[in-house]
Amino acid sequence: MYIVVMTIPVPHVQKDAYRQWTEKSAKILRGYGCLRIEEVWGDWIPEGKLTDFNKAVQAKSGENIAIQWQYWPSKEELLEAEEQMKKDDAFTTDNEPPFEGKRLIAGGFTTFFSMSSS
Repeated sequence: MYIVVMTIPVPHVQKDAYRQWTEKSAKILRGYGCLRIEEVWGDWIPEGKLTDFNKAVQAKSGENIAIQWQYWPSKEELLEAEEQMKKDDAFTTDNEPPFEGKRLIAGGFTTFFSMSSS
């Protein structure tokens, strides 16, 4: 399993547009092999002394933090999908994100520990 995590500053007034963008994007990503997507909307983002979520993405007044997890079968499959999506121009202008993409933070991670309630 390979997990892509994104931290995204989204204007509060764009929450519904962001949800719609996420739903469209999820359908596209699923078509390229993404197994699961989870989205969370911040409701407790404490201010840190040195850093925090808001500082990390240079959130502006009126913005909130959304975090997305994408679950892929492997890093290789993600990278193949990324290349194919670029060739296919999968994310065209009819699915413009309702946030400033240049402040989005993304990274890929492998699981080294997991805990569940069962």
